[in-house]
Amino acid sequence: MKKSILAALLIAVLSVPVLTTSCNRGSQQGGNIKIWVGTESTAFYQKKAAEFIQKTQGFAYTITVEGVDTGSAADKFLTDTAAGADIFTVAHDNLGKLIAGASAIGPITDQALLRQIQNDNPQAFLDVIKGTVQGTEYTFGIPYISQALVLYYNKAHLSDADVRTWDGIQAKAASLGKQSLTLVGDDGYNNSFLVLASRETDGVRAANLYEDGTLNSANFTSDLAVATMQWGQRFFTNANGGRRPSDSGWEIEMANERTLAIISGAWHNSAASAALGSNLGITILPNFTLTAADVAGTNIPAGTVMRSGTFADTKMFVMKKYNMSDQAQAARAAAVQQVLLYISSKEVQEQSFAECDNLPAYKNASTEFASIRNNLLARTQIEMFSRGIAQPFGVDPQMGGNYYGSGANGVVLDILTNNGNQYGNTAQIRAGLAVIQSLWRTGQRP
Repeated sequence: MKKSILAALLIAVLSVPVLTTSCNRGSQQGGNIKIWVGTESTAFYQKKAAEFIQKTQGFAYTITVEGVDTGSAADKFLTDTAAGADIFTVAHDNLGKLIAGASAIGPITDQALLRQIQNDNPQAFLDVIKGTVQGTEYTFGIPYISQALVLYYNKAHLSDADVRTWDGIQAKAASLGKQSLTLVGDDGYNNSFLVLASRETDGVRAANLYEDGTLNSANFTSDLAVATMQWGQRFFTNANGGRRPSDSGWEIEMANERTLAIISGAWHNSAASAALGSNLGITILPNFTLTAADVAGTNIPAGTVMRSGTFADTKMFVMKKYNMSDQAQAARAAAVQQVLLYISSKEVQEQSFAECDNLPAYKNASTEFASIRNNLLARTQIEMFSRGIAQPFGVDPQMGGNYYGSGANGVVLDILTNNGNQYGNTAQIRAGLAVIQSLWRTGQRP
């Protein structure tokens, strides 16, 4: 009976949508500063806002924290910028639409905050938080959450040495009569480890994805791209290599030990753990070595070692644009940046990880944060940052549409599997890569 009463009370409490709070220790002289964060982090940042006001003598504003889906926050803000938050969270690839035209968000001008951003973030994040408005480049984003793809594998069958390379995984799979890898999705995010691969010696990538901020800079027809995809085809057409997503699902395949590994992010950690239990291993994505067969028809030498790649992404704070010629608005902009300096600090990022599982964007988190050092998944994601790039689609919304929505990754999969024997030689693979390149640039086949 007591359990039933307790359950009823708990349901009643949880049914009340407590998504906002106002931190009232500050004076209301300056009004209220509104912050949007992901709903999973609302309570934490409510607490941090209260701490900030308590620590900041004479702060002339109250702070309200609201939970908003970060995937839709940019669109919600653009619908009514006047009613939108002073500070809100977006994925970095939303930057292009937020600064289009005259820009709906304001640049960071506080020197202490700019120094913190520069000192605390990996270059991959620094490259995607800036934008050009009317000919001038500004810093708009403050990274504070990150994510990357990793390898989940069955450590009952694969040793630490095996998972350093795809060749090692495939050799063990062949000896066991199993599959090396099952993709968790056909899309250009989950199946990006070869498109984003880079040469071990110098970091040169197989693909150039809009690196100079223009659609025409997308390139996937280099000799390194050809050799990489020839290796990929050899891997995916081998009976013990990689395979596309199965009808039964990767969770069943891993639990039944038909496949030894998957590539995914933190969002699949629970499912992978359920499939493998104590046999779940987590590590960085493996390297692979290009053989003479892989480099045929190219100028790439046999023996070239490649790193599997990933999108290493960040969620970032941005702020509303203020009229800096108005004294009250300028004061508000300064106050907002004081708040941003605090809530994006590495200390608060570490606390956010401990309380909300938000992986920090801070570049030295894996060595400096004890909570990260003791968390294999978090540590591995951070290690992947040096092997990855942030999704480079924030400059122009068409970039993400072309990369994900034009059918380009269907061609990638057709090449890897030699679908219909269309890509059985180097010339045919080159032609297929030219199609992908055109789709990335224009959204159309050549």
